[in-house]
Amino acid sequence: IAAIVVSVSVVGALITTTNSFSKDIKKMGNSAGNTMLTNIKIANDPMAMPYNATNNTLALYVMNTGSTTIPVGVPYITVMINGTAFTNLAFVYPKNVKTWAPDVVLTIYVGSVTLPKQDYTLTVLVKGGVTDTISFRIS
Repeated sequence: IAAIVVSVSVVGALITTTNSFSKDIKKMGNSAGNTMLTNIKIANDPMAMPYNATNNTLALYVMNTGSTTIPVGVPYITVMINGTAFTNLAFVYPKNVKTWAPDVVLTIYVGSVTLPKQDYTLTVLVKGGVTDTISFRIS
């Protein structure tokens, strides 16, 4: 009887652990699947970046080249210039568009950014770790 009680206890613990692992694997698989379906492309011409030195604003054009809608907002999108993240961002959809769906070009205005004449590396990072990077020059 004691052996049966111990066996049932061990089987119960293994089933609980297996179910927990199964749920965690499913969560990670769903997350990885969404990341694989997400992709972006910075569409700016690096030789002619639209930087307004008067009001210290840089305009970025970023296309959703993946197959899922990407959430928009500061918690979901990070813009980095030479490794420094900027949080003063404004997001503008094209006319009559309300989501950043596939094939939509989102305009991101980076405010309060001073860019003297030199070379820069710009990275846009979206939720899930998907990035695109370009190098450009302000001249």
